[in-house]
Amino acid sequence: MGAALLALAAAVIGGGVSLVSVLLTQRGAERGWSREHERIERHRQEDRIREWDSRLLEERRAAYTRLHAAARAVRDALAGCMHDLRRDGALKEARRTELEDRWSAYVVQHAESHMIVSDEVLPVLGAANGPLRKIYGLVKRLDSGLPRREESVDELSRRMDSLWEKLSDLRDEMRRDLGVTERVECPSR
Repeated sequence: MGAALLALAAAVIGGGVSLVSVLLTQRGAERGWSREHERIERHRQEDRIREWDSRLLEERRAAYTRLHAAARAVRDALAGCMHDLRRDGALKEARRTELEDRWSAYVVQHAESHMIVSDEVLPVLGAANGPLRKIYGLVKRLDSGLPRREESVDELSRRMDSLWEKLSDLRDEMRRDLGVTERVECPSR
């Protein structure tokens, strides 16, 4: 009986060891599958983030291009107005229409840009928009014959000269934001 009991105990222990071995193998396989599933999901998430970043960069590039073109177009129209005011004292109807069309396009692009520009570009955009708006108002007042005190075509000319720098700063900051040119840090003073 002792040998039979020993054989039975050995069979039970052997079966138990086999069962535990199967369970451990199954749990190891489940952990491996779980890790693989997590790795695949992490890569999918990284791909979605890269895709989002790429799409955002392309949208930003397109918005910057439209804004820059609209700002230059309105600047050119304002310069034409300045020359007409200097020469004729008023704008011809065709020039007024051109100015209004270009101004409207600029306002739309400026508003759109506020939704996509980076935090670094936003203050430079404001620094260019303020002078543009003031010059536009000055042209409208000079054309209507109702300028404010000390407003003249010479004042318009001075403002137009300083506008170039603001628009160049905006263009440069947009290019840096897109990674076209490098940021240059100002040395400490």
